[in-house]
Amino acid sequence: MQTMKNRLLSTLILCLPLLAITTTSGCGGRSLPKTVPAEGVVTLDGNPVADATLTFISESHIYHSTGNTNAEGKFAMRAFPEKTGAVPGSYKVEISKSVQGTASSTNPDEPVTLNLRNELPGKYASMVTSGLTASVSEEGSKDMKFELSSK
Repeated sequence: MQTMKNRLLSTLILCLPLLAITTTSGCGGRSLPKTVPAEGVVTLDGNPVADATLTFISESHIYHSTGNTNAEGKFAMRAFPEKTGAVPGSYKVEISKSVQGTASSTNPDEPVTLNLRNELPGKYASMVTSGLTASVSEEGSKDMKFELSSK
């Protein structure tokens, strides 16, 4: 009886940190849903946007995904650390590009405060104001286009 309790306790101790981090199959017994390619390009006034972060917020399930653009403005979404792509469905989209602004410190012995700013128009940083949506089909979507405007 004591051995059984020890085994259960050991399993619980090992599984809890994993469950808190992700919902992979294994300890929790839950497997992750199917993901499909979700790729495309982001432009601002017709020019590719490098180093932007995209977030797809699901309108119908709990699985969101994120991605980053390369120098050509191309991105590929990732729903889970170990799975590329996105879960099929409809999403609201946020896009931002954080860049370092000014660094300030009044005392050389104190930590420096770095100020980050969004280099894209602010409306795109929130799903409430961006007006951007994405639909990821069961087969995947490899040609999404987000054409942002500075006006």
